[in-house]
Parts: sequence; structure tokens; C-alpha cells
Amino acid sequence: LKPSSHPPRLDRRGPRQTCRVSPAMAKKAADSAMEPFGDQSPGCEPYWYQGFPSAYYGPSHVEFRRKCREFVQQEIAPNLEGWLEKRQVYPVDLHAKALARGLPTAGLAKDVQSRYPKEIVPEGGFDALHELIYLDELAVAGPGGAMGQCGINSMALPPVLFAGSPDVQAQVVDDVIAGRRNISLAISEPSAGSDVAAIRATAKREGEHYRVNGQKKWITGGHMADFFTLAVRTGGPGGKGVSLLLVDRRTPGIEIRKMETQFDTCHGTTFITFDNSMVPVSNLIGQEGAGFMYLL
Repeated sequence: LKPSSHPPRLDRRGPRQTCRVSPAMAKKAADSAMEPFGDQSPGCEPYWYQGFPSAYYGPSHVEFRRKCREFVQQEIAPNLEGWLEKRQVYPVDLHAKALARGLPTAGLAKDVQSRYPKEIVPEGGFDALHELIYLDELAVAGPGGAMGQCGINSMALPPVLFAGSPDVQAQVVDDVIAGRRNISLAISEPSAGSDVAAIRATAKREGEHYRVNGQKKWITGGHMADFFTLAVRTGGPGGKGVSLLLVDRRTPGIEIRKMETQFDTCHGTTFITFDNSMVPVSNLIGQEGAGFMYLL
């Protein structure tokens, strides 16, 4: 082989240096370390459950985690397999039980937080990490969808709180927060899922009512819902023709069918048909044609 004509490469990084942690940094890390919690098998629980320091989690998160774990172990874990084997929906009174233990029933959005009893909201309010803890702890019981309707409530209720009139809010908000009732978000259709601006379900005004016709598909928790935040077309094509209505499931002309899925859960999803369902104009959420914006 001929010797290379290229000059040898120089290592310009210099001598390797050892990273030293100052006593102050070591003390800060030690002070932020959490007490071990749950299963200490490596990788079985989130890192901060296993005694590692965290710059994000604090005392309110530790206390919230304790409440979540106790609720799951006492109310869900012993019953989940039975609900799944019998193809049952989990008991709706779990929501009220959760609230009594200081857990949310309709998510942790700021507008929703203001409606919870003050004694369950930590100082400074709930944050995204509290919600992450809640989801992590529900997963401890295993897959199955228990308490899944609380997540659906958290999507369907904010438009009502943001844009609904006091009369519209009075029909549903306090009962959902208290765990007595539920609400589902009804947007997707057989021909319009992610493309919300292309929905076809119509609401035509006739005097003091809207006549609603159309279909909604993949409406999670529709069989548990007492109300729907329903996306309908009140105007022309596109997003500017979409409006939202608060619809009572007892309204004549509504048919709700639970859909079979490959892995059915104790929550589930539904197909809903509206056949000349008359909904009061007073149940309009916000303004006509602004529904697309409220869903963003």
C-alpha cells in the first residue's frame, strides 16, 4: 500500500476532562430526590417514583399520585377483569367516587378547574403533570378503558364553558363535574372524520328549534353520555358553516348503537343517528357558524 498523501488528523479536543459536581449541586439533587413509590423493579415505574431527583414534580404531585393509586387499587383493579369478561360498561358512580377522593371528572383545563370544589385543587392549580400522573395511574390497572369517559368529558365540556350561555351551562356543567352525568363530543361521521369542516349532519332552523338530521360515527362514550356537544352544519360548505349544539340524548329521533371493536373495553364507542331531532335554538353553543373555531 502506498503511504497516504494526506496529513495526519489532529485531535483538537484537547485532553479529556472529568465532569465534577459541586457540593451545592449534589445537595440540590439530593434534596429534590423523591421517596420511592410503587414497584421498585428497574424501569417498572416512572423514574421519579424510584427515588431519582426531579426538577418538575413537587409535593402536590406526590399527594395527587397517592390519591390516584389508592383509587385505582381499591375501585378499579379488583373489578376490571370482571367488567371486561361480562362486556359491561364500568359503573358511572365511579366518577362521583373519584371526585370525593379529590380526583377530576372532566379533565384539568383551566375553565374546568374553576368548577371543581376548592378543596381538591392544589395551591397554584393543577398542571399538565397532574394530568400525566392521572393517566399513568389509570394505566396501572391495565387496558380496559375504565374512567375513559372522564377524558371524553374533558373534550366535550370546554366548548360549553367557553361559549355556552348561562342557561346552556346550567343544563350540564355542574352535573358532569359532580359525576352525576356525562357528555360526549359528537363530531366524526362516516364520511368526515379528521376533516371537521366537511361534516354533513345538518341543523335547519324552524322557528325556535333546529331540525337535526345526520349520522355520527366513532363517538366515544356515546352510550354513557347524557348530553352531546354536537357539530352540525347550519350554513354553507367549509368551517364557517359549522355550529355546535348541546343535545340531550333523550331527544326524540336519536338512536345510539354501541360499536363492536377488536378489543372492546368497559368504555367503548358508538354510532349515532339523528332523524328529525328537534333541538331548541336556545341550546346553540355560542354563535352560529363559529363551531369550528370553538373546537380548535
